[in-house]
Amino acid sequence: MKNKLFRSIARVVPVVLLGLSILSCKDMFEIEPETTLDIEKSYQNVYDADAAVIGIYGKFLRLAEANVVLNELRADLMNVTPNAAAHADLMEVNYHTVTEGNKYADPRPYYEVILNCNDVLHNFRKMVKENKITQDQFNYRYSDIVALRSWVYLQLGIHFGSIPYVTNPLANVNELKSQAAFPRIEFETLLDSLINFTEKIPHKGVYPEGTSLLVNIDGYNTRKFFINKRLVLGDLHLWKGNYTNAARHYRVIMETASDNPGNTTRYFNMYRVSWAEAFNPEVGFNGTQSTPWDFEWVWDLPFSKDFSPTNPFIKLFANAGGEYLIKPSQKAIDNWAAQTRSSLTPGDIRGTWAVQYQFGQPVAGKYLQNFNPALPFDTKGNWFLARISMIHLRFAEAANRDGHQKLAESFVQRGIRRNFTYPDSLLTTTNPDVSRTQQTFLPAPYDFDARIGDFPHFRAPWHRHDGLRSRAGLQDINLEGATQEGIEDAIIQEAALELAFEGNRWEDLLRIARRRNDPTFLADKVAEKFEKANDPRAGEVRSKLLDRHNWYLPFRWE
Repeated sequence: MKNKLFRSIARVVPVVLLGLSILSCKDMFEIEPETTLDIEKSYQNVYDADAAVIGIYGKFLRLAEANVVLNELRADLMNVTPNAAAHADLMEVNYHTVTEGNKYADPRPYYEVILNCNDVLHNFRKMVKENKITQDQFNYRYSDIVALRSWVYLQLGIHFGSIPYVTNPLANVNELKSQAAFPRIEFETLLDSLINFTEKIPHKGVYPEGTSLLVNIDGYNTRKFFINKRLVLGDLHLWKGNYTNAARHYRVIMETASDNPGNTTRYFNMYRVSWAEAFNPEVGFNGTQSTPWDFEWVWDLPFSKDFSPTNPFIKLFANAGGEYLIKPSQKAIDNWAAQTRSSLTPGDIRGTWAVQYQFGQPVAGKYLQNFNPALPFDTKGNWFLARISMIHLRFAEAANRDGHQKLAESFVQRGIRRNFTYPDSLLTTTNPDVSRTQQTFLPAPYDFDARIGDFPHFRAPWHRHDGLRSRAGLQDINLEGATQEGIEDAIIQEAALELAFEGNRWEDLLRIARRRNDPTFLADKVAEKFEKANDPRAGEVRSKLLDRHNWYLPFRWE
């Protein structure tokens, strides 16, 4: 019996991931891609299972370029440079004129990851049945691969709309060309299937300490390399409109460290946007696994200068040492310039590190923190997949749609404690009675306690919570009397300021447009980037996006 799992897994994966192969499974990565393996030799023990997991992530990393291009260039915060005129694929993505053969609109690389996942899941089930791995070893690795596959499927649904949904192992991705054998399902049906399958995974947490996949390689700890399952589940429910369920999953992430109160710094600041641990962007976006990085990043995959796939973002974004094909849009730059700091001075500090200037031109600095044009072959970098500010914004989005506008505003502006401090004659400056304040008094998962007091000394789990604007040193925006849609507009605008260029923008805009059944929401925001650039095609793009069919890429194999 032959297993073709490694037919399409690349032989070389990034050095940090490849380093895991020392766990007795090095030979697996020396196999040529077209070689077939005897199943009896491939899945013998937990280290072989680890090799399969790492092989999947090595393949998954090759989706980074398309993921960022599709989610950013299709939206409003990035635009093409004049250099991109020679790159028809990028121009088509930017102007929503994608034609057959566009490499960014090719679903096959996504399905190569999915089919490899299907093979691995099939063999994991067989391994645990044959007692080659324990039930716990199966639970952790099986759940990881299911969640990763669901994330890839969600991206396919976001960009293509209706797609084939396949959970069985297949030998070759081209088998999916058969429309009769693999009919496409609509996005809503896909969401139902993904939620049903992913909610049933046996382990929803991160890999526990002591798992053989968690190691330190060349100064990197692998803990953040693997997908966060609660993130996937939260996103699936958010897209489906199951807002309470989405918030429940996001809340678990935000309280990841609540089981370790002995370490008060980690307990109060881990995965909470906190006034005590302001995010240091210079540390956060250079891959240094420092304490601020650890408190901020939920999912982050590195590129190595020595192993493929190479970092694609230097070529795309660098004006010095790259080809400078994509740049921050003028709209994005104006967004930051329009903010007012708490000191009443203009500008948002997040813009100063998100955008750098090379040869007088703006570049996406988030992706170039590690790159020195004087060392052009040192191309290490990161694919930034999820950080906690994104989770907070999506939690706020869910809370707002669940009818909790004040709580949603807290996550955007000044935090829970300050937003839920009520005037009361019993409260004094010197000895406040906080028993009836600084809490939300809402049902789970919206029941937050942000109390702080000194007589007696008391610190509730969320007392350090800060809103994103407050953490960035900005004034509040006026949301007095804002409607549900008004709060939602503020959340999406804050996401533009906080998460620009990180691969989230198109899906954020699309999700709101779908939810509101309002094509103008999406069309106007995207067209505005062309208007800001004095691009005469602004009207053309707006007209195209007013047609919902043009929200999705053509699903083609050739």
